[in-house]
Amino acid sequence: MLPTRVIAFDIWGDYACFRRGYTTTSPITYPVPPRTVLAGILSAILGKERDSYYDLFNNSEVLFGLQLLSPIRKIRIMQNLIDTKQGLNLQEARGQRTQIPFEYVKRPHYRIFCWISNMEDYDKLRELVSRHKSVYTPYLGISECLANFGFFGEFLEVREKKAESDCVDISTVILGENFQIKIEPGKRYGKVRIPHTMNSKRVVTKFADIIYEENGNTIKITNGNYYELINNNARINVVLF
Repeated sequence: MLPTRVIAFDIWGDYACFRRGYTTTSPITYPVPPRTVLAGILSAILGKERDSYYDLFNNSEVLFGLQLLSPIRKIRIMQNLIDTKQGLNLQEARGQRTQIPFEYVKRPHYRIFCWISNMEDYDKLRELVSRHKSVYTPYLGISECLANFGFFGEFLEVREKKAESDCVDISTVILGENFQIKIEPGKRYGKVRIPHTMNSKRVVTKFADIIYEENGNTIKITNGNYYELINNNARINVVLF
């Protein structure tokens, strides 16, 4: 099903931690929220129960686009945890505290483009976001990283296009396997493999390679499918995934 209209809203916070699942002792973060995190943010706003939305928000029912509005900056912060090998009872000194470095994205700011096939959910999302309301509090990766959000707009015309030879500027991150990009001097590119979809047992069923420009600049492509979003006279080229 092709998207017919798309909502765009901004989300930001002091810190974000999109923890890489294989970093168990000293967590490090993905530079951008994986699609599974975007589905979680959407579910928090709409009020979907925990672990109830993975099948609802697969990529045939929901499409996301992600634009960086601030440069990617990372910071490590030491956190006090309980050394459970020593015990959990701190009052009797059987449990010892241990310091672990956590990596965070500092002052993250993203624009999320979203299409939902279920029109009831779509209309509810537009109503809630435009009024700065959410059923549950959204956060950026972990519950310590609370997020604020604001409505950007709705694009009522969506055109599917293909870049074949001409260079096209894309404002969002792109999927690495489906595009050819033109490297431009002065821009800093990153590529990372992130979780794409997850099943109801919280098992990642698909990973995807994402390419992004670290300072939030556009990415020029010479081949690949994208969408042109139109709102009155405003136009923006995005990749939805």
